[in-house]
Amino acid sequence: MHEHLPHRAVKMDADNNKFPQMQNISTPNPANNDENSQAAKAREAMFGVIAALSFLLNFLFCFVMIRKPAMLKKPHNILLFSLAITDLLTGIFLPLTPGYVVSIASFPVPRALGGEIFCRVFTSRYALFTMGKVSILKVTCLAIERWYCIFRPMVYKRYFTRKRLFLYILAIWVSTCLLQINKFFEWKLSGSKCSKVKAPYGKMGTQAMIIIYSLIGFYIPCLIAWASFAHISLLFKTSPMARCYGERQRAQQKALLRMCALTSITLTLCWLPAQTIYILSPFGITKIGSPLHRTGGILAMLNSCLNPLIYWLTNREYRDGLFELFKFVKIKSFHTRSYSLEHQMSALGSSTSSRLSQLSRISMDTGK
Repeated sequence: MHEHLPHRAVKMDADNNKFPQMQNISTPNPANNDENSQAAKAREAMFGVIAALSFLLNFLFCFVMIRKPAMLKKPHNILLFSLAITDLLTGIFLPLTPGYVVSIASFPVPRALGGEIFCRVFTSRYALFTMGKVSILKVTCLAIERWYCIFRPMVYKRYFTRKRLFLYILAIWVSTCLLQINKFFEWKLSGSKCSKVKAPYGKMGTQAMIIIYSLIGFYIPCLIAWASFAHISLLFKTSPMARCYGERQRAQQKALLRMCALTSITLTLCWLPAQTIYILSPFGITKIGSPLHRTGGILAMLNSCLNPLIYWLTNREYRDGLFELFKFVKIKSFHTRSYSLEHQMSALGSSTSSRLSQLSRISMDTGK
């Protein structure tokens, strides 16, 4: 996924056929500058809210899972937990990436080795968009897991053991990091600023890399996920699970399928605009940095905080876990306040009885 540049315009240099280079947008009209500044601040605030919600909501979901270890024994819950960790990391990396919560011009760049790593990992959007592509592949893995559970129950337990799931997740991370490795070499530290490095491949190489990257990292995984859920919805009634399970178990599986399918649809719709603009940009059809592309970037990042809401709204098991967490916090807080109040009342009672005892002695001494 190409980096989303809230404060820059990017265009293809037709003369030297290289990667899109950044240039400042300058207009002679001060009113336009003020308007652009206000729009940029609004986008930064929006990205800040998305980052905070992404971290908070996914942290709550993970905490609910950790409080109930039995939930993490189910393959789909392991994948959902892993997906929540990825979305949580998106909430962390979003404010650490220049041009989102903090403008590129205002973002402090470290020096020496730290600055070099910062430019290559964060300014290049390598870390941020790796999280997005990992999320896409994990949702695809979830769709395949659901398909095997419904149509291949005999081999399902063999293919989706805990050990194999960890291997699948590891393979997703490694393949995604390698798929985007070119971004790691597109930026470097120049003095106290990050600067873009001229790519060794020309215009044709750029177009080929973007097409391959987009197909492997987005379009093909989404197509697999949609095809899996479509096949399940069409043939669920004739599946081995529908024939062997009771009515209650079938209802639970349908609810879980709806949740997973809605997660896949939401992810696709959120990432589709920005990804499509990106894949068409080298051919001059779309423009990186346009208002449409910026809106697509906001939608793509928004997906990281929508998944927990989908889980809680569409599945009772996760919703009950969240309510139990809030009840636990409320009861614990109530017990703490009750203990504090009882302690104060006990101390007050002891003090009162001590004073009464002293007054009683004084009155007895006076009587004598």
